[in-house]
Amino acid sequence: MTTTTTTLRAVVAAALVLGVPSGCAAGGTPVSEDAAGLTQEDVAGLTLHQEFDRYRERHERMQRVLAALQRAVHDGEWDWNGGDDVPLIGGDGEPPLAGADVHNSYALEASRRWDPAGARGSRADLGAVSEYAARHGWDARVDHVGATWYLDTRTDDGWHVEYLVQPSGHYSLTVTSGLFWTNDADALTGAVAGRVPRDVPDHSPPGEYLPAPRWEDPVVGSPEP
Repeated sequence: MTTTTTTLRAVVAAALVLGVPSGCAAGGTPVSEDAAGLTQEDVAGLTLHQEFDRYRERHERMQRVLAALQRAVHDGEWDWNGGDDVPLIGGDGEPPLAGADVHNSYALEASRRWDPAGARGSRADLGAVSEYAARHGWDARVDHVGATWYLDTRTDDGWHVEYLVQPSGHYSLTVTSGLFWTNDADALTGAVAGRVPRDVPDHSPPGEYLPAPRWEDPVVGSPEP
């Protein structure tokens, strides 16, 4: 990590105040229950240790969703686009979480990329993910923005999946959660970041990833540079 947790959150907070999107655009009616079905009051009584353990469970679920989709597309190596070693900044999500901001909510995201030989970003190249979604009964939407094709779908338990194919031959698969309540986003991010090894893989096959740390793991670093 080259940017401190506090600085990064401050930048995003400023962007929200100025009306600049900080992630996927929020839309729809605000809800009080987070992506785990919990209210802010439900989470208020949790310790940081308990929140940390819940983050770890959610991280593992995200990786299972990602790996299954990757295998449906390509069994070989994928480049890491980043994002899945620490909690994602909250505040903005879909559906919107009533009262959520960058201090009391977070999300998770993992993204991978592969460059198939000779690929030119054809709509037909969305087929593997489209078929996977159909087999699982998930609704899918296809959009064409500029020269890039996008497929969006959502798992039964609420994970948002986006697969995009570009004329450059860069194909990216991203899995993102909805928002989760937290009592202190900076404290949670710091607790995770301090236990994550500095060396994050550049690439890996489906199912190989950096496991979320355990609370008992030693603090090997600091969110500060």
